[in-house]
Amino acid sequence: MVEPSGVTYEYYGAAAGRGRQPARTEMEKLAINPKQVAASSGDGGGEGELITCAEAVKQLAKIIYTLHDEAKDKPFELEMSWLCEGSGWKHVGVPKKVIAEATVWAKKEIEEAEGEESEEDDDEMED
Repeated sequence: MVEPSGVTYEYYGAAAGRGRQPARTEMEKLAINPKQVAASSGDGGGEGELITCAEAVKQLAKIIYTLHDEAKDKPFELEMSWLCEGSGWKHVGVPKKVIAEATVWAKKEIEEAEGEESEEDDDEMED
């Protein structure tokens, strides 16, 4: 984005609506910004490799479903858009099929993580 004053901004991920701040925090942890990946790979602290747009869609779906509290939040429809090589470098909506696959994957990952946590809690109680 370019401001009238000539100041430019680069966005590698953005969130809108309720819960946008925790979503942004989680997005910052993903390897989607080439400048951050290059900087972190030099100090040995980063992964050193960018994730693909398809993988980013999965990870973002996981973030959204993790942050959504069914008890107090309204149901929602997950919508995403991207600008990448796969879209011909045009800003377009992510295909519904890709979002549906990412949603199934994200819910499965969340269930597995919750299952592991409950097993750890059970083990701690036995000790």
